[in-house]
Amino acid sequence: MEIIAYEMKYVKDDIEKSNILCIPFEQKYFQQYMKIYNTCFYEMRKYLAIEPHNFLNDYKQVREKSKNIFLLVSGEEIIGSIACYGNEIDDLIVNKEFQNRGYGKQLLLWGMNHM
Repeated sequence: MEIIAYEMKYVKDDIEKSNILCIPFEQKYFQQYMKIYNTCFYEMRKYLAIEPHNFLNDYKQVREKSKNIFLLVSGEEIIGSIACYGNEIDDLIVNKEFQNRGYGKQLLLWGMNHM
């Protein structure tokens, strides 16, 4: 199996500001994060025959990189998440209940402004 990754570069002068506030990942959110993460990537992993389809199943898998994961929450419910590693954005996910409302764009903008 061949997986191709593409690199995108932002070439405009100014990056639009995001109107959201993200918080650092905390272990107390792991179960909810795991469910959203697996839901977001399940179909892709299934289509590409990447096993297991539900990849995330243990906090140890995110413990080391959790300082780079940021959450958009409402109360205690995760709306979405973004991981920022230096100048790379990874694992941008939006809870299925909140998709198609512009949260993905706002998370992307937030990440670009916090790199």
